[in-house]
Amino acid sequence: MSRKSDLQVDYDLLSTSAKQLAQIRREFQGLEQWKQDIRSLLGDSGVQSAMDEFVDNWDKNRKRLVKEIEEVGNMVKTTSDAFKGLDDDLANATKGRKK
Repeated sequence: MSRKSDLQVDYDLLSTSAKQLAQIRREFQGLEQWKQDIRSLLGDSGVQSAMDEFVDNWDKNRKRLVKEIEEVGNMVKTTSDAFKGLDDDLANATKGRKK
């Protein structure tokens, strides 16, 4: 008797998610330069000081977010790889029984 699994894995969704997370991570990493770019546009030293404080706080949080995005991306890839491996193993086991 053959049983069909209720578990379905959307490999395209996992792949797309991993790619999008990598792109978001690159975008966040690319924001380092904007501090110097925007500083030249600010005239008043008080505004520059406030912006520096904001940017320093943003840098700390951005770096944390980059790390977390990378970790989630790695989890998505690991999950996809694990399901593909399991799927291949099950397919090979099924082939072996049919002989």
